[in-house]
Amino acid sequence: MAEATVEELAGYVSGNVKRKQIVDVLNKNGSETFEALGKLTRTPRNMLEKVLKDMLEKGVIKKQNDAYALTENGVAVVNILHSMR
Repeated sequence: MAEATVEELAGYVSGNVKRKQIVDVLNKNGSETFEALGKLTRTPRNMLEKVLKDMLEKGVIKKQNDAYALTENGVAVVNILHSMR
């Protein structure tokens, strides 16, 4: 499978409220733990696990130790989403 373009990733993130919330939190705070993301986005544990797993696979976020952070593509996605506001 070919890598998604940053534009495609921006569409992927903006197409789901929880993905968008997670990206916004990581953009603002740098990185967060699973528990903190759950609290800050008010996302149920099972849903958060699935959303984070999907975003890891797409390369929007990365896991460092016990925290999640945006990848370079994730930062580019944030810039695209902010320019669309």
